[in-house]
Amino acid sequence: MRLKLHENIKRFRKEKKLTQEKLAEALGVTVGAVSKWENGNNTPDIVMLTELADFFDISIDVLLGYDLSSKKAGDIVEKINSLVAEHRFEEAESVSRDAITRYPHDFAIIYASAMIYHVKAMENQNVSDARKAIDLLTKSADYLSQNNNPDINDFVIRSQIAYNYIIVDAKAALERFKELNFGGINDTIIALVYLQNAEVNQALNYCTNGLINHISDLINSFNYMVLALTCTKRRNNIESALCIVDTILEIIRKFKKTEVGYFSKLEAFYYVLKAYLYACLGEEEKMIVNVTTGKNIAKAFDEKGSNDVAKNFRFYYSEKESYMAIDSIGENAVTGIESVLRKQITKIAGIDKDALKKVIGYWEKKDEEFRK
Repeated sequence: MRLKLHENIKRFRKEKKLTQEKLAEALGVTVGAVSKWENGNNTPDIVMLTELADFFDISIDVLLGYDLSSKKAGDIVEKINSLVAEHRFEEAESVSRDAITRYPHDFAIIYASAMIYHVKAMENQNVSDARKAIDLLTKSADYLSQNNNPDINDFVIRSQIAYNYIIVDAKAALERFKELNFGGINDTIIALVYLQNAEVNQALNYCTNGLINHISDLINSFNYMVLALTCTKRRNNIESALCIVDTILEIIRKFKKTEVGYFSKLEAFYYVLKAYLYACLGEEEKMIVNVTTGKNIAKAFDEKGSNDVAKNFRFYYSEKESYMAIDSIGENAVTGIESVLRKQITKIAGIDKDALKKVIGYWEKKDEEFRK
């Protein structure tokens, strides 16, 4: 068991953006006393410990920083989380009530307690549970400085509060999700709120934007998985990568219009990536077929296509008349794809450079054929 009192006094003072002078003034003590507390040269008496805990709005346990106390609180959090996972909500609530009485200012306890009502509210769409979740989540945010879970931060808490507001007050939920809609991350849930309020056009608008962003994320995740699998040099993994590329191509075909457009450029790239996979497997004929297919599509894009997703996305219902995409290929598919192969993929550690050279070489050969 180790006391961390002097460290905590300094940390909580700084979190309140106070100087030693201001803290001393607030507590009615000398600056020298505060300085000695923070240096570990002196310890506040029990009355002052209580005043410090009240001033920082934390428990004495938290102020002292008892490792033993933290362990007990951690055990309680694990118990609550386990009960929630088993849907034993009444037992979880009972444990939570006792825990909050004992640790009224402990972030982990308050947050775990909030999750009881958050899960119940999401499952049952219960207004009372949603309100309890909002209250506890809001309270937990006041003690976020105690948090040591990297999966929880201010954005996560504010998002969870917004989700509960969908049940309590849809208008308030909409405002909160829009405040947190960085890079369109909440487009899909905003569409749901609009849909629940019978604002169909707005729902379609946000659905479109969300779908485009999710397709982009999905494709990027597939890209990196394909490349990672090839780096293992295992045949079965490369064959799995081929299956992934075929899946991406099928997704692209489902979402693109029949005419040449933005998705054609992506399609061209994936045929070239497929050619690389066949080169890794030593299947040169299939490599050539896929390079040729990719090159033909890339040429068609450069002649007739554009980076405007709005013109080529089959399910486009956004208010924006134009939706210009930004990617690493650029405006020109033929030169852009070659650049991706030469300047990006070749830099990945573990890439089969001999196989990549074959693909690039045949890509250039097709250029010469086109010029003839």
